[in-house]
Amino acid sequence: MYKLPAALGLREVHEDDQAFLDVLYASRREDLRQMPMDAAFIAQMIKMQQHVQMEGVRLNYPEARHVIVEHAGQPVGRVIIHAGSDELRLIDIAIIPSAQRQGIAKTILLALQADAQDQGKGVSLAVEQTNFAARGLYLKLGFVALGADALFEQMHWQAQELAGTNTLNEVLPANTLANKITQQGQFDATA
Repeated sequence: MYKLPAALGLREVHEDDQAFLDVLYASRREDLRQMPMDAAFIAQMIKMQQHVQMEGVRLNYPEARHVIVEHAGQPVGRVIIHAGSDELRLIDIAIIPSAQRQGIAKTILLALQADAQDQGKGVSLAVEQTNFAARGLYLKLGFVALGADALFEQMHWQAQELAGTNTLNEVLPANTLANKITQQGQFDATA
């Protein structure tokens, strides 16, 4: 796994994480919670959509790693990554609302990019067209749009796209936490 700042940790998903994963998924489905229907029906709909999403991941990426993100020992998110022969595919990254905008997703993404760079691979992902915050973060981290459909934009990052630099900390603004972390050697790409 990646070596991260002391307060963050990654670990494989366990069966006893399901209650957290249910809450995490539901927190991302504001679209369904706003439906003018009975709360029990909406909860059932959210659970069904979660099941469909996970079955799709299992079918399309059977060897993907499902990882829990912890902050101070408490679960705050989940990452699903598939390691292909020439790229790492970020299938999903989700952080609970109370832990968002604290740099957690950015730190995980930088670690993923460092790992990909060390392996000579790129990183690909799909982001919802309406998820402007995530899309903005990906663009800041050097991802470029390759195409889009009505719902998702496909994005890709390749180390060479960083204008020939050798390390991530050379392209990050000097005053950012992410740059300070990489300068201190906190990312270890040995998975």
